[in-house]
Amino acid sequence: MYCIIKEGRRRRYIGFIIKNKSVGKITKFDIIDEIKNQCILTFNKNIKNMGIRVIKFNGDFGIIRCNYLEKDNIIKLLNSINKINNNKIKIKTIATSGTIKSLENKHMLNYQSVIII
Repeated sequence: MYCIIKEGRRRRYIGFIIKNKSVGKITKFDIIDEIKNQCILTFNKNIKNMGIRVIKFNGDFGIIRCNYLEKDNIIKLLNSINKINNNKIKIKTIATSGTIKSLENKHMLNYQSVIII
């Protein structure tokens, strides 16, 4: 049996956590706006061309989907973000996976339990 992969369908999911967060609350839309700005400044591309989409974000950690060819660029982009809405932050990428399920089960559970406690 053969597996056919359609062009442009290969995606990677990047898990990230926000550290050193100031008092202000950060929303999913704040993250999206900052990623848009950094994409244009750093790579002179928009997020649609790079295949970026914020899948989940709860204020402390989240998951971003991207094109598999842009994975390394997105990791650099996330690590370069240091300010959102005048709040100093540090984004740390946790892991990368081909599926959301494996990313959550293998990597994100450790950080979720730390944040909840």
